[in-house]
Amino acid sequence: MTREELINEVIRLEWGMFTATQNNGGRASCQDDWPTFEIMRRSQHMIWAMDTLDSYRADLREALGRGENLVAFKYGYMMRVTYPEEYEVIKVMLPPITEEKTNIVDQIADIHAQWAQEKAEKYPLVSGMGRPQTSQQGGRWAAIDNYLYSELLTYSEPTLAFCLRDTLAAKEKGENLSIKIVENTAKLYGYPNLDALESSMKGIKL
Repeated sequence: MTREELINEVIRLEWGMFTATQNNGGRASCQDDWPTFEIMRRSQHMIWAMDTLDSYRADLREALGRGENLVAFKYGYMMRVTYPEEYEVIKVMLPPITEEKTNIVDQIADIHAQWAQEKAEKYPLVSGMGRPQTSQQGGRWAAIDNYLYSELLTYSEPTLAFCLRDTLAAKEKGENLSIKIVENTAKLYGYPNLDALESSMKGIKL
């Protein structure tokens, strides 16, 4: 299986879970927006190594076999920050989080937080679009850091070990995976690179 084929399968598995997720306010419009979903998820998965992606694919397949929805779990975990009172009610329906998993997720998220700050300084216009960067800025709005942290909590410990390895390797090489994800997005939307997207936004009032 090629890297592209592996990513395609992962995205298809995620899409099935995403479209099946039930919301208190009814079905969200984004649940019918395959093109945007595909680009956003591909942008992220492109940063991981093949064995990391393969391990995550196994997580998705095994969850399906158990009748579980990892995307729904992610949104449940996100409520710890956005709706803490409601989270206390629904947390019994979510898989328990082990201390080992928390330790690994904390390490990955801390590095990504540093990268996100660097991204915001280097690409302020791009970073200012969409969701808030941090939960402190977001309030009830789910921020990017909460999305990442909560998604990582749905990964198995073997997958998280691969993610941590990839994250530490990128840091060692001086790469910024937070910037890389957004650059992938820019290219998938037809821009030659992230600098071109940032430049195209100059003069636009956000």
